[in-house]
Amino acid sequence: MRAFRYHAARPATRPGIDDVPVPPLAAGELLVRVTCASLNPVDWKIATGSFRFLVKGGLPRTMGSDFAGRIAAIGPGVAGWVVDEPVMGFIDPFARSAGTFAEFVPVPAGFVYRRPPSIDDRLGAALPCAGVTAVALCDLARVGCGSNVLVNGASGGVGHLTVQVAKARGARVTAVASEGRREFVTAHGADAFIDYRSAAPGDWPGRFDAVLDCVPNLPRRMHSRLLVPGGHYASTLPNAATYTIDPILNRLGRFTRHALMLQPNEPAMRELVGYVEEGRLRCEIAGEYALEDAERAIEQSRSGHVAGKLLIRIA
Repeated sequence: MRAFRYHAARPATRPGIDDVPVPPLAAGELLVRVTCASLNPVDWKIATGSFRFLVKGGLPRTMGSDFAGRIAAIGPGVAGWVVDEPVMGFIDPFARSAGTFAEFVPVPAGFVYRRPPSIDDRLGAALPCAGVTAVALCDLARVGCGSNVLVNGASGGVGHLTVQVAKARGARVTAVASEGRREFVTAHGADAFIDYRSAAPGDWPGRFDAVLDCVPNLPRRMHSRLLVPGGHYASTLPNAATYTIDPILNRLGRFTRHALMLQPNEPAMRELVGYVEEGRLRCEIAGEYALEDAERAIEQSRSGHVAGKLLIRIA
């Protein structure tokens, strides 16, 4: 099978297509025949050597986290699935070296979701990681009806879905992006807009119940100024402070910091599918590339100017 892999995790790494055997199935896994995948910034950041302290497993590694496709085989100990059933989902790119930019990928059954007729393989590939992250951010920050929410990085793959999830829950959303993305984020439901290029975080309005940092790049010193007492800051990636000082500060401070490590979340996926079927959520596709052109998708993602999601067509 074809797999888009890298053999060294460093800034100058150049992934490419290798011809490799179909991976064997372990107990508790499903083998998915991938038709479409999507690119997340974490995929190329791991490939360039970031997050070394979080990455498990060796090299080479196949890139990719999200997938849509069909069940090709069922591993020992897995029940309730049927071969050729349409599915979507994601793998943990920190824990697994077999990613989704491949014709087949073994996936722990808990990370696989049934794909209803309302979700085609393009949306099925684009939605899982970014969508579940958006819901998880809102859950961590207690976003609900009447919440006053700031979404930083509101035009990105996670950001534009976070805006929509927060709105669907009844929040008032202020979106942070570049001026050129104003129309994009307001079309997805943002009530107010901040151009980060013309206003530094110290000049942004405050008194938010929740700050959802989808980039994430907000200086820690700004969190207190932006949040009300009892508010919540939630980030898409942990850092050293997440595991050291934040557990202490969260017990003593006037607000709470959270950082997300993505896990299977069936209720989150049900929430997302419900919003899609009700017409309250759409996932914007910023570009679609053949597997052979995946490097071009990475270059576009690394530019930092992507509104929505980038897809990789496998079959």
